[in-house]
Amino acid sequence: MSDLDEDLLALAAGDDGDDDNLVSSKKRGRNDNVGSKKRRVLNEYSDDEDEEDDYNPGTEYYYENDNEGADEGQEEENPYPLEGKYKNEEDKNTIENMPEMDRETLLFERLQEMQKYQERKLLRERAKNIRAQQQQRQMENDGVKVRSSGRSTRTTGHSDVRDSKLSELRKQRAKKSKNYDYSASENDESDRSDDYADSDNEDDYDPYYEKGNHYSEDDEVKWAEEDMDREPVLDDFNKIKIGRSYVSKFCFYPDFNERVQGCYGRVNIGIDKHSGHPMYRMVKIEKVFLQKPYNMGKLFTNQYFGVTQGKDRKVFQMNFFSDGAITQPEYERYMAQLAKHDINKPSLYNLNNKAKDLNNFVSQPLTPKLTDEIVRNRLQFNKKLTGTNAVLEKSVLKDKLQYARDTGNQKDIAKYSSQLKHLEKRMSSYEKHHENDQTGSKKLGVLTSKNRKVNMDKIKHAETAKKEDTNTIDAKTDPFSRLKTRTKIYYQEIQKEENEKAMELAKQKQLQKDQESQVTKEEEFLNAKFRRLGGLEELISGLKFKIKFDH
Repeated sequence: MSDLDEDLLALAAGDDGDDDNLVSSKKRGRNDNVGSKKRRVLNEYSDDEDEEDDYNPGTEYYYENDNEGADEGQEEENPYPLEGKYKNEEDKNTIENMPEMDRETLLFERLQEMQKYQERKLLRERAKNIRAQQQQRQMENDGVKVRSSGRSTRTTGHSDVRDSKLSELRKQRAKKSKNYDYSASENDESDRSDDYADSDNEDDYDPYYEKGNHYSEDDEVKWAEEDMDREPVLDDFNKIKIGRSYVSKFCFYPDFNERVQGCYGRVNIGIDKHSGHPMYRMVKIEKVFLQKPYNMGKLFTNQYFGVTQGKDRKVFQMNFFSDGAITQPEYERYMAQLAKHDINKPSLYNLNNKAKDLNNFVSQPLTPKLTDEIVRNRLQFNKKLTGTNAVLEKSVLKDKLQYARDTGNQKDIAKYSSQLKHLEKRMSSYEKHHENDQTGSKKLGVLTSKNRKVNMDKIKHAETAKKEDTNTIDAKTDPFSRLKTRTKIYYQEIQKEENEKAMELAKQKQLQKDQESQVTKEEEFLNAKFRRLGGLEELISGLKFKIKFDH
């Protein structure tokens, strides 16, 4: 005998009683109905998972009320009350003294545990609210039943009660077979029986059955999807907005280029001429390009953001992105650009999924493999290869390579040869890169001096041309006007040359006379050396003696 037949027999048995036992028979019928539904749900769940339409949410609340009512006074304690990560100060100090890898892994596990704790807490609060509302409605309905029990038993016959119960059983059986066709009369009847019940059949109202379906089909669905129906606002976009600080921290992660696609940013485009304040635009990051390396604060990288605003596309360095939140005018300008080019706005569902993706990317544990990849990507443009360290590293690799050759180990030979070749390649690229940086200022200085010289030559040429223009005399001047003349001294250079020549001749004549007189005097002195006393006296008088007198 099926459960449906048992329910029909229970209803039929209730018809044989008198009016005094009408209420008790209805209660027993409902209890049997609920019990049969419980058995049917448990049996069908274990036998066949496809027949899930017999699930009655009203019966679930019986179990929840029994189990959760017993645990209502027991509140789950917060496992990590200190900052959501630590148990107490001692635990915090212990974790901070741990190695970085172990510390980050432990904090990530505790973060996941706190998320589960918050979810359980939210579910408990929601279940508690539902039970409170359910109990309040039950109390109200019980009061209505008490007031109308006498009137309903007098005015409602057994046939009406049986018909209403049979109609409900038919509906449940039709829902189970999934081939129930609602006609116009049945719709009207169901509307009257479910939504607008008269005072004649108030006794047939089952709060657990009807309200259980209401909560499962309406409230819970709306609670899960009420946020998905609204339009996204500025706060939803700011959840997936990234800036300089985020980029400098995670740009060397292996999945960074893929994770930032679809995010939003606030890029600096210059200074406002009127206010003097920097101007920003809200943009969407579409792709990451790898181009020429540049300095991003303390690090070098070759990553550029390809962004869009409407149909406008441009590539920016990552250090142009601001850490500040997107403002309302910037958001409205971006939306206006989307509307101008007939581009659909992103849905709230996609924005929430992207926010979860970013959160998972940031909170991933630092495993040894991930750390090695981050260090490898970072050292691609930031390792100091010049100096003693590079020379030592190169010499060590050469020694290892030589030892491998001596021992004939082909595997080590290939390994160390590849490492040595890669090291030399990185050294040359690094030296060339930094040499270009150092010579950039020198080239700029040379170009500046060259431009300055060209400007001076142009100014000098302009002054010469202007002077020549002022020196020219217009032949078509008025003959009766006063003639403007400028005095000029002619033959000045010739006169100067003649004077110099005359002075030179005078000097030569004077020198010749002096030489002739000197020769004459010497001849006279020689002839009168021992013959003429006058000559001797003259020689003696020409001698110079240095005599010192002591006082």
